[in-house]
Amino acid sequence: MSCPKSAYSGMFNSANDHYHGVKSINENGVIDHARKLAQIYLREGKATSPQEAVSFASREIQRLEENSCGEQINRQARMELEAERNAYPDPSGVLPV
Repeated sequence: MSCPKSAYSGMFNSANDHYHGVKSINENGVIDHARKLAQIYLREGKATSPQEAVSFASREIQRLEENSCGEQINRQARMELEAERNAYPDPSGVLPV
């Protein structure tokens, strides 16, 4: 199954997941939340080993903290790519519309 590619399709889901992640960390602590995430990654088959599950869980905790601090790394990457695109014209000579 392929997920929709619209920029708007996952907005509510991501905000809801972020909310529950932060609430769980506040209620249960980082270690218990990360442990449960690792168990879910293994159970759902999203990780192929306990080491990979722990790595995924750790990254998810970091992502929650980055979002909570206002970081928008995907936005930054998009803006930088747009600046690069505009700085270097297409070598084929085609003008953007």
